[in-house]
Amino acid sequence: MRISKHKLLLAGADVLIISAGFGLAFWYVFRSGLYVGIRPFPGYFAPSLLLLAIIFISVFQLEGLYKYQAVANPIHQLQKLFKCYLRVFGTFIVLVFFMKTEYIADSRLTIGLGFLISFLALALFRVNLVPRVFRFMVARRFILKRVAIIGAGKHGRAVLKHWSSNSLSYFKIMGFLDDDPSLKETMIEGMEVLGTSADIGEIAARYHLAEAVIAISNIEKKELLEIIDRCRNAGLSVHVISTLFSKVNEKLEAEQYGGLTTYRLETRENGVVRAAVKRAFDLSVSAILLILFAPVFGILAWAIKRDSKGRVFYRSDVVGRNEKIFKAYKFRTMIQGDCADEKEKRLYEMGCSQHLEFMKDLIQGRKKDEYFVKDETRVTKVGSFLRKYSLDELPQLINVFRGQMSLVGPRFCSPAELKFYEPWQKRRFQVKSGVTGLWQVRARSEVSYDDMIMMDLYYIQNRSFFFDLEILLRTISVVLTGKGSRIK
Repeated sequence: MRISKHKLLLAGADVLIISAGFGLAFWYVFRSGLYVGIRPFPGYFAPSLLLLAIIFISVFQLEGLYKYQAVANPIHQLQKLFKCYLRVFGTFIVLVFFMKTEYIADSRLTIGLGFLISFLALALFRVNLVPRVFRFMVARRFILKRVAIIGAGKHGRAVLKHWSSNSLSYFKIMGFLDDDPSLKETMIEGMEVLGTSADIGEIAARYHLAEAVIAISNIEKKELLEIIDRCRNAGLSVHVISTLFSKVNEKLEAEQYGGLTTYRLETRENGVVRAAVKRAFDLSVSAILLILFAPVFGILAWAIKRDSKGRVFYRSDVVGRNEKIFKAYKFRTMIQGDCADEKEKRLYEMGCSQHLEFMKDLIQGRKKDEYFVKDETRVTKVGSFLRKYSLDELPQLINVFRGQMSLVGPRFCSPAELKFYEPWQKRRFQVKSGVTGLWQVRARSEVSYDDMIMMDLYYIQNRSFFFDLEILLRTISVVLTGKGSRIK
């Protein structure tokens, strides 16, 4: 993924201002003589600044403070900045606690002053100076992205008109692409139709495109995903402006791309190194969590056995990466012998046409999730609690440790469900299934099966270490609040 030098400069400026703010706080407490007397800087001065800088830049990146659309909006920046400071403060306090450092009373004062001074300085910089510099650079065309619009119909022309009239637009539109061959080399709204979506690789190279905007609504998801693949294979970041993704955009807090709401897909290289880093992270974190949660496992096992007869763990066949079947672990939440997956398996083996037809309609979007959302009468009391807070899925850390799953990824499905998947839906099996994922933290029970798959595909197309970290942090909040659970 290409990183703009302007964004790197902004990140560097942020680090300098934050370091200066905390440096001033340390100077006041330890060196100015205005507090209790002149003393040498403590040994943790430099490590603290380094740790804080890393945390700040990571959180700023996660919250999108280096995106052009955030930079251009002072109020939006201020709101995001305040939210980031709260997160960094909480993260830093937790780290200091677990690291058991030598922080004492005046050190806590130093950190408090550092957060206050650096926030005020950074707010002034971000709200007053940065938007002005951004507008200057856009006006002088120092910030410029070459873009092609795929779709020369009503939506594509609307995008062209919107950007042409927007003084803060940093896009240079090179032309349209449209799959209607009769439009090739014609002029629409003063822009040439350069070719079809099949030509995107050649056109991207010829015109040095950085991004593509797909502005089509009258298209099937399968065809749209094929166009997205062509753009990404050409090395382009993709923005989709389509009603097909309205629910996904709603749940993902879609970006404002030049004043237009879009579904964004980044161009990322997910090769051997990234896969190795992800596996190392999964292995180390799952091992640590299994050790830390060992007492919790014991308590929950005792509660499950006390509440009803039967096994503590429930294992079911599920479909994971490359459509391979493996055994997923969960805490048992139903009376022995009546687990939902066992019932589903029996019905499938019996050839229950009514049940199979329901599942087909559910997966293909013709019916809502009525069967599985019911609070089944055979769910135990302990099981209801486990489901509400997703604690029944903790044993899947074992699957992560064994390499069958990842901490973050698409949700697995049952073999019976897989039989009704359309080819485009099977794209979600390109990566390992996850204990948690984008759908679980952003929507959970609030979207259709089809939208759930679209959110999984969004994750696959945008996956990165920072994206995984964001989802894991959001998972903590979802688990603690039980948000989106169907169990009340």
